[in-house]
This record gives sequence, C-alpha cells and structure tokens, in this order.
Amino acid sequence: MNTETVPFQRHETRMEHGRRVAGEPTELGALHVLAAPGTYERQTDTGRLVVTSGYDLYLRGTPPFDVRVGDTAVVRGETLTVTRTPEDWRRGDRRIGVQYHVERSLDS
Repeated sequence: MNTETVPFQRHETRMEHGRRVAGEPTELGALHVLAAPGTYERQTDTGRLVVTSGYDLYLRGTPPFDVRVGDTAVVRGETLTVTRTPEDWRRGDRRIGVQYHVERSLDS
C-alpha cells in the first residue's frame, strides 16, 4: 500500500452573540498515512440513524503533532473532520502507530 500526504488543520473557536463560530484554520502539519475508505452507521442525539462516509487513516510510528476531535484533514482533495479520539493502531500486543477516523460532514 502507498502512503498519502494528508494535511491537518485546527479551527480555533470563539463565541459571537452566544453562538460558537469557527475562526481561521491553523495548519498543524502533514502526515504520511495509509487511507482506508469506509461507510459508518451511527445514531444521532435525536435518535436518528445516519450513514456517513469517510476514512480511517493509519500512521506508522509516533505523530509529530497532536490531533484532536474537531480538527480537519484534507484527504484526496476533500476536507473531512476528525470525529473520534485518535487511538493506538495495534497488531496483537505490538503498537504499530496511530489510527485517525475522519468523516464527511452530515451537511455535505
């Protein structure tokens, strides 16, 4: 499998008139990852079942910067949102690296 270069950004938020507003994005850096496309079924807060699509991104080794839920990643020219806390990518008892989960916005 070939790795892909995926840039990550973080949007700082601020409050305006009682609403959360995303500011300008800050570049975190780019990672060379393996990208596995997929579709995911989950239930919203209102009980609605939705199907989303996105990617699981696999990074070998230790990341050079911190990625958080809400950050964005540009995968194959499309901006997606990190929707889960990054977790260890393991094979048995051995840690290979980090797995990131990114999805398309529900509004797309």
